[in-house]
Amino acid sequence: MDTRLVSSLIFDKFKDRGTYILALIVGTLINIYGQLLVPWLRNGQDPFEKLADEFHSNTGMTLFSIFLAYAFPFCVGTYSAVAMRYKNRRIESIADFPERKPDPVFRASKDGVLVEVGAETQRLFDRYQIATAQSILGDEVWARVIADRQGADRYTVRFDKEGSNYLVTYTPTNEDQINVYMTRLAD
Repeated sequence: MDTRLVSSLIFDKFKDRGTYILALIVGTLINIYGQLLVPWLRNGQDPFEKLADEFHSNTGMTLFSIFLAYAFPFCVGTYSAVAMRYKNRRIESIADFPERKPDPVFRASKDGVLVEVGAETQRLFDRYQIATAQSILGDEVWARVIADRQGADRYTVRFDKEGSNYLVTYTPTNEDQINVYMTRLAD
């Protein structure tokens, strides 16, 4: 287990205002139920009077039970959120990958229209006014990509505007779109 990652996830959860709001709401409901509603249902007497009697006879235990009603949802909420984020960290990383990858990653329809573009890729495309898959891959390579429904071939393309060569791999999707992954080659 990566203790640094877990610590980071815990601190992120502590920074989240929603953690405290949820604990406050659930803790208040638990206290209303346990400190007021249950004594009223059992004895039929004034629950606030019963709570005052509890404070006078056993102050420490009463304060501890009120505190526990708030601490319990706080701890359970924090644990469940951190455990879920830790368990799904790989999925989150994969989902975020196109946004972080410095080389172009995009999805295009068969006619070359860009459907989805990662943030770094969008910056590159904006810089060089790239609006279609053909404008970065070229018409010939794009025609080959569309013809290959297996995604088995790889191509090297020269992007003259940047003066770089890219290795192009791709994967056809079920929606008749194509995911394109470009990796800059060392000059």
